[in-house]
Amino acid sequence: MGNNWKEALVHFFEEGEKEKNKKNLGVEVEHFIIRADDKTAVPYSGDKGVRLILEKLMAHYPNAQAIEDDDFFGFSVPEFNITLEPAAQLEISILATEDIELIGKIYNDFYEKLEGILKEYGYIALNAGCQPVSNVNDLELIPKRRYRLMDAHFLESGTGGREMMRGSASTQVSIDYLSEEDFRRKIRAAYYYGPFFRLLLDNSTSFQGERVTTHLKRTDIWRRVDNDRCGILPGVFDESYGFSDYADFIGNMKPIFLKRGHEVIPTGEQTVKEIFNGKSLDEVDLNHILSMAFPDVRLKHFLEIRFADSVQAEFIKAYCALVKGLICSEEGIESAGECIRKEGVTEQSLIKAEDELMRNGWDAVVYGKNVREKIEELMDLARRNLSDKDGLYLTAFNNVIRYGGITNMIAGI
Repeated sequence: MGNNWKEALVHFFEEGEKEKNKKNLGVEVEHFIIRADDKTAVPYSGDKGVRLILEKLMAHYPNAQAIEDDDFFGFSVPEFNITLEPAAQLEISILATEDIELIGKIYNDFYEKLEGILKEYGYIALNAGCQPVSNVNDLELIPKRRYRLMDAHFLESGTGGREMMRGSASTQVSIDYLSEEDFRRKIRAAYYYGPFFRLLLDNSTSFQGERVTTHLKRTDIWRRVDNDRCGILPGVFDESYGFSDYADFIGNMKPIFLKRGHEVIPTGEQTVKEIFNGKSLDEVDLNHILSMAFPDVRLKHFLEIRFADSVQAEFIKAYCALVKGLICSEEGIESAGECIRKEGVTEQSLIKAEDELMRNGWDAVVYGKNVREKIEELMDLARRNLSDKDGLYLTAFNNVIRYGGITNMIAGI
């Protein structure tokens, strides 16, 4: 495991290297459970709360195993897990597979069962980046001490922590890496393509009862959370970036708390490297600490790509296909690397690209090129590296590009 915290982290990342070049995709999608009539949030507790919804959903799966901590927070079956985010956003985590059709089938079956239960109560499961009506300060946290400690920390570390925890929802896609070099190339490619993923999967029409008139609202929220654990990884575009650099990022982060058996111990202002100076990390500490980092692309035993808002089924499949075509293909990875070198892309370039997208949306210029033209090029690049079957999933983005966003497409603007 290694003799100190950094060696333990690097060893953990090395253990995540896969032997075969499979194009596996793991998918996580979060949903707001809201009332159909006024779009306000449904709380975890109460006789018609999300806890009851979870129990009823679990009853559809005879072999499900409950996930319990301080209370009942979800369940697992062989193909997926159901868990809850801090303000009872309901998440499905679909286990990794190369088969995008299977991902869609699992998701649609889950959503159909969930929708049937929610209709009994006049609720819906909303795919959106932001809580549409309810004020985040009025929403209860699920009864996990973890979230109470995080809530207190984020109130001191920025202005967006409460909005993020209670009022945001995402779609995340995870991919494998074969080696440290493969990790380096893929994480750089993911960051390079990230601004385009953000725009394509921007799905926020309103937040806390007010219409969203800008672009990338969820990005705005995350930017205001905690700069030491979120956003762009320091030095990620350096040619030598590797496991050790990601370990340093983790070492400089405050873990907020540690788990000791059933106890949760606050760690205050201490960083990982201060707490574990001269010590190694056990498996519980490793998994906890890595889960407390929220960069745009997160490293565990896989790479987790975190740019997208929560989106509907057709866009989940399209996003999977885009990631598969761009970041799980040699041409897509090499194209990103070449662009990074030619255009001199840096962390500041990414911030500038996000700023431009937040101001101008589909009229923005990113990396010196009109964003629509660039996205069309990326669609062609991805399509060349997909099977005909997988390539068809990308057609869901055609009208997104045509109408200038998912929300405009759905509204028919």
